[in-house]
Amino acid sequence: MADDPRICLLGLWNSQTRHINATRSCTLKIADICMFTFFMLLSLLRAFMYPHVAKNVLDDFSQTSYLGAIAVAFETIILGIVSFYSHRQSAMYVAEAMYWIASAMSLLVAFGGVFVMYQRQKQHSFQDVNGTWFLTFIPCVVDSTVGGAISPYLAYQNSVTVLLTSFLMWSLGVGMSLVILSLYFWRLMSNQLPPREAIISTFVPVGPFGMGAYSIQQLAVGLASQISQHRYTLERPPQPPNDAATVATIAEGIHWLGILVALAQLGLASFLLIEACFSVYAKVPKTFNVGYWSFVFPCGVYSNAWNAMSLDLRNSGMKGWGATCSTATVMLWLFCGLTSFYKGVWQGKLFFSPGLQGWVEQKEIRVRHEARSNGDNNANLCGDSTGRDSGNPVRRNPLADGTYHCQRGIMTDKNGGNV
Repeated sequence: MADDPRICLLGLWNSQTRHINATRSCTLKIADICMFTFFMLLSLLRAFMYPHVAKNVLDDFSQTSYLGAIAVAFETIILGIVSFYSHRQSAMYVAEAMYWIASAMSLLVAFGGVFVMYQRQKQHSFQDVNGTWFLTFIPCVVDSTVGGAISPYLAYQNSVTVLLTSFLMWSLGVGMSLVILSLYFWRLMSNQLPPREAIISTFVPVGPFGMGAYSIQQLAVGLASQISQHRYTLERPPQPPNDAATVATIAEGIHWLGILVALAQLGLASFLLIEACFSVYAKVPKTFNVGYWSFVFPCGVYSNAWNAMSLDLRNSGMKGWGATCSTATVMLWLFCGLTSFYKGVWQGKLFFSPGLQGWVEQKEIRVRHEARSNGDNNANLCGDSTGRDSGNPVRRNPLADGTYHCQRGIMTDKNGGNV
């Protein structure tokens, strides 16, 4: 039976399949790093060459919140290093250093973004609240997941420090997301659904709670492992016996506590996911825009949380639901990726540079004032994006997903005639 050629061929097929899948995953991860580096360098170059354009990003909290996407993208690179190079200690040193950089970036976006909203931006109303506000604190939750992933491969002291920091980051991200969620619900009840162009942003609130459920499972496993391995107990009385059975019981209890907290968050995430599906069904977008990527991250972390839960509880129903969500996430990712390449790269009609709106408006007004001062009484209120006087004013109305809807009007004089 052991010499059955069919068994040998099946084993060879499984081995080759795993090798191919690992190669594909590694290739995608390298492509992810290259794309992140390329666009990050472009963003830094633009901020250096046109600082007044970059400053305009700070005037709109929806655009400021998108800075959190930079931290999230950086943190996914760390997770890739852990996934493919956890057997190399040097790679884990690099991942640990990158973890602290990601923590600083997440805290800068969280604290800095909120402070800028207080200090610099205009007065906000409930109508301004939208799903992108959650992006301010999502990096903190993702950073806690990174800490839970790298902690088993670090030295004892470093591992405990990373775990404690990750628990703090998780509490900050999930706690503040709950605060924003209450504002977001009141905005929906008082002002109804977002515009059709930004309706996909209703999926973003799923992200912090789906990722929070996955993260707390990782952190609970990491903490339980440290307690059982090093027999770590609390200092102040009453202290339990420090024998192996008691410590194992404490570790198992912490693991179960993580599962219960994760289930509570998955219940909330499931409710938000269903409501988001209803919202999109009620207002189906007519055209593709960058906001469609709001599908991918929430659905991806939601499916990861269910997959991790199904492994712990050994539940076939959870495995099936997690596999369904994972398949849907892959399909959404392919759709968004291919459509973004076609409309954004091939046609050049998709991407809008954050912060450019205010700079273009200021330039148009300056050109008009110069024309007026030179005696041109027919100077337009605002010109086109090149600064030339186009004859009719262009109004750019900001949308909740960070893009702008351009509308050209006809200038009239005080008698109602065209200028």
